[in-house]
Amino acid sequence: MVGSVQEFQLGESSEGKYLHRLARRHAKETGDGDYLLAVEYFIREEQRHAGYLRQFLASEGFGTVKGRWADAVFRRLRRVANLEVSVGVLVTAEIVAKVYYAALSEATRSPMLRAICGRIQRDEEAHVRFQAERLAILRRHRSRPGMSLTRLLHRTLFCGACLVVWRNHGDAIRRGGLGFRAYWRRCWEEFGEARRAMEPAGYEDL
Repeated sequence: MVGSVQEFQLGESSEGKYLHRLARRHAKETGDGDYLLAVEYFIREEQRHAGYLRQFLASEGFGTVKGRWADAVFRRLRRVANLEVSVGVLVTAEIVAKVYYAALSEATRSPMLRAICGRIQRDEEAHVRFQAERLAILRRHRSRPGMSLTRLLHRTLFCGACLVVWRNHGDAIRRGGLGFRAYWRRCWEEFGEARRAMEPAGYEDL
């Protein structure tokens, strides 16, 4: 299970430079300076998550890791795309992370790790709402066929992310009481809730 925590710690440790650059450009183009401030706060919060997990690993006598293929793929996807795709990749990872940290909390006997998982879960709830609302804003002028294609592509990305996390972290998730079917169902329940918040039609003032 240590390797699983190490990999998630790595995923939380991004400096967020590319996202910040995209957010800064978006704020300049739209005049939405509050969004840039919110992104800066989001990046700092993610880095705090990485710090919490690093402290836990150190308390157990373990270090962090520098690279994993799944993390590299997610980072590459975020860096070769525009703001919408970058946010879509982020929210995808955060939705699956909500399920993972809930399972990890059940899998561990460490009070410290359980407290960390609880804190990260609460933060991820807010992060998913924040990112989902931004996707709704970015998609508000998209045509109906365009939205249908967007939904299909996002579902495809989410499906792949769920499978990758299970492949790499299935042992920890099973120890938390979720077999593959339960994990799969829980992920899609979380995605369904977030997807409704991504729909521009759900907002009156966009």
